[in-house]
Amino acid sequence: MTDLFEAMRLSAEDSETAHLFFSEGGKMLLPLGKSRNDMTGQQILERLLSPSDDDDGTLANDFLGELGKTVPFESLRLLLTSANPRTRATGAFLATFQNRNISSMVGELAALLADDNPRTRFDAVESILRCSTRAHGDYLAQALFALADGHEGVRMGAIRFVRFAKDWQLKFARQRAASLRPQTSFSAIADITGQWEDDASGMIRAMLDHAEPVVRRYGLGLASRARLVVVDAFVEWAQASADPEISKLATDCIQHNQISRHAVWLSSLPAAA
Repeated sequence: MTDLFEAMRLSAEDSETAHLFFSEGGKMLLPLGKSRNDMTGQQILERLLSPSDDDDGTLANDFLGELGKTVPFESLRLLLTSANPRTRATGAFLATFQNRNISSMVGELAALLADDNPRTRFDAVESILRCSTRAHGDYLAQALFALADGHEGVRMGAIRFVRFAKDWQLKFARQRAASLRPQTSFSAIADITGQWEDDASGMIRAMLDHAEPVVRRYGLGLASRARLVVVDAFVEWAQASADPEISKLATDCIQHNQISRHAVWLSSLPAAA
């Protein structure tokens, strides 16, 4: 991943005291409840809709504190659909802090998966994961399509989607992706899943060894999926992949501590299996 996307999300401890924002200069961690200006929520919204070159992210931080309080969640739609790329990027980022309270905007988030800015696409994938419902099968599939994105950071975001999606989200995404793109890597993912439904290790091995990169990336997501238990052998299989992208991303998952803190490691399978 690029530096711009590294450590994109807050730790549980940080999220209680601060918001995280990425300016063009890098990561900013700004205290909650300490506004840097005297503007109202509506005034901040108006400024965000017409961003200036000297905006360092403090306005977005302040707006996050007002969203759902002094300004309605619906106002976020204005940012997501703006003609200004920087405004859309801010909207996509703010959406990563939301949940189903903006489920009506998942369509707008899915539209950002075609945005020119890879950071915006990255945030759109995460936002769909956080905000989608069972009525959003097509949009979940579009998030999964990001496994084929041309930018490594966005592809990693899609792998994280596979890792952290709820079981029903992943099932809907996988099945709808196969339906929308038959005879592609996404139909192969569905076929392998069905073939190895009762054998997780066989499924992961089949995907990691597949000829198509997209299938291997999905396999990496499964290998490091944030179950209650993470099987170390699955991740080591991914590290040993002949595909240098898969091997590197699997290593990054471990080195950057991206395995769920709620999961525990299990060495029930031999690493050399």
